[in-house]
Amino acid sequence: MKKLKWWLRSVGVLYVVEGGGLALAGLFDPNAFAAIWASTEVGALDEVAVRGIRVAGLPGVLTWVLLGVMMLIFSRMPERARVLLITVAAWELLVWLPVDLVGLSSGFAVPRALTLITIHVGIGVSGLLLLRLQSQEYASGYDSRA
Repeated sequence: MKKLKWWLRSVGVLYVVEGGGLALAGLFDPNAFAAIWASTEVGALDEVAVRGIRVAGLPGVLTWVLLGVMMLIFSRMPERARVLLITVAAWELLVWLPVDLVGLSSGFAVPRALTLITIHVGIGVSGLLLLRLQSQEYASGYDSRA
């Protein structure tokens, strides 16, 4: 459970910091927020594009904040985080990985896209591996906290 506890804390902090920072940009600096998502320079997008990107992007970054806070809470009781772990892994692999692939094919700089792909696959796969380890520990009656 110690590995899962630290995974929840590490990914949780990452989500809160990244999601919180992007949410603040979306709320208080829409042009910068839109430029990040469009992979362009600030000011290169017209008002309609900025509004559309802001409305479309805010739910995702606010979800990072929500999931991050939940991971930090559940890091105190990682044995109860199974559904949260599945949710985070699925979100990384079934939502953000496709977004990264679309970004790669839509003009994101290759180093940026590959970095994002690596991060999202790393979080998703490591979450699934920890879920498997947790299931094996539970099935064997082993308690790694001891």
